[in-house]
Amino acid sequence: MSLQVRPYRSEFEETVKNLSHKAWILFKYNRDYDHQRMSCVFNEDGNLICVGYLRHGIADSHDVFEVEMPTNELALNRMDEVRAALFPTFIETCQKLRNPNKKTKLVAWKDFYGDRAFYEGKGFSHFQTYYIARRSLEEPVPEVRTPVGVHVKYHPMESREERIQYTELENQFYQGVVYRSVNMLEWMMGGPELHTISAFEGDALVGSVMCWQTGAVERLFVIPRWRKKGLGRLLITKGFEYHLKNGRNEVETLVHEQNKEAMSLLESMGYTFPVKLVLMSMDI
Repeated sequence: MSLQVRPYRSEFEETVKNLSHKAWILFKYNRDYDHQRMSCVFNEDGNLICVGYLRHGIADSHDVFEVEMPTNELALNRMDEVRAALFPTFIETCQKLRNPNKKTKLVAWKDFYGDRAFYEGKGFSHFQTYYIARRSLEEPVPEVRTPVGVHVKYHPMESREERIQYTELENQFYQGVVYRSVNMLEWMMGGPELHTISAFEGDALVGSVMCWQTGAVERLFVIPRWRKKGLGRLLITKGFEYHLKNGRNEVETLVHEQNKEAMSLLESMGYTFPVKLVLMSMDI
């Protein structure tokens, strides 16, 4: 016998929840995710060992479907089989959901799911390179003055209009695999983990950064008119202060290799870049 791939059904909810809490709450509470994108992999004993689904991102020139494959310990020695079982389903899902008027890329993190040879054998090649940037909070936090003309505060985004405006502005700076929708933002705001710090010129949002209880200080953006005035540095230090207040001793963020301005800023703030992540892709 071999692994069996089955479409998600409501009676699988508890087994999915036990396999991956993240996968379960994505499908239960995030309206971007629907069951037609989710496949369940069972072993010969009928045990769920993996759920496979595609995260949809949007860029100017193409659509992106990012492979997600949460597994449990029963899949550890069978990842080649799991990938091989799910791959036809991923292709079929891309074909079904893609915009026929745009290029479509299926992407996978080599570093997260291992075995670059599998993806290369299916026609994947290098797409993008990222670094995980880290900084110890045991080092002094630099003092940064607030630029004249802005005020910085916690940004709860209580109305849907605020959340729409935030998402539209943020996505001018982040596209592709890290694209974010209003549904995704609202899902993330449903728990206590997310803390957003934003800068305003009057009532206008001009920059922001997000903090997570994991220690992340991420998704920094500053509109062009307010760059090179210390606002990005200020927002990062506010993230440091938030995490220090909550007892954390290290922060991290993900940065694109080609974003030299961001990498230079992070390096000047005391970050190092110890982990390199490669995103592979194939055209659909």
